[in-house]
Amino acid sequence: MAMAGQVILAIVIGLMIGGLLGVLIWKIWMVRHRRIEKQAEMARSEAQYLQILDSLEVLCRVVNQKQVELSEAAIRISALLDSLPADISPKVDVSDIHQFAQICQQFDRGDTRQGLTARARHNQDNYRWQLEEEQEVVVGDAVQRLVTVLPSWRVLLLSGSSK
Repeated sequence: MAMAGQVILAIVIGLMIGGLLGVLIWKIWMVRHRRIEKQAEMARSEAQYLQILDSLEVLCRVVNQKQVELSEAAIRISALLDSLPADISPKVDVSDIHQFAQICQQFDRGDTRQGLTARARHNQDNYRWQLEEEQEVVVGDAVQRLVTVLPSWRVLLLSGSSK
């Protein structure tokens, strides 16, 4: 009988040790798994930021070459800038781009624009072209300021220091 008690005690102790080792292994696995997920997320963010910077560079170039309507470029640049981390530096004053993009939001686009009469579209176009002409220098200067910081932002985002 004493031998049976010792065997049962050994089994219980073995099960407890096995359970503790199992919990320890599971915790170690979870820590490693979280670290790997975090690294993958950082890589995805880095790739996304680089894609945004590439798009910003292209938009700035076509604005400078006057290959795109200023209103469309301002809307796109503003949206892309909003996708970058808020703490990115060096800081640059691009408020003129954001303000002009906000003004341009009043114009119909896409299917809504297609639903307008030809006269209404023409009136909106004339008003938008007038605004673009008035804001060309101010927005162009903001685009130039943006061009000067894009290389620094690229280095910062690649190094992961922006977060």
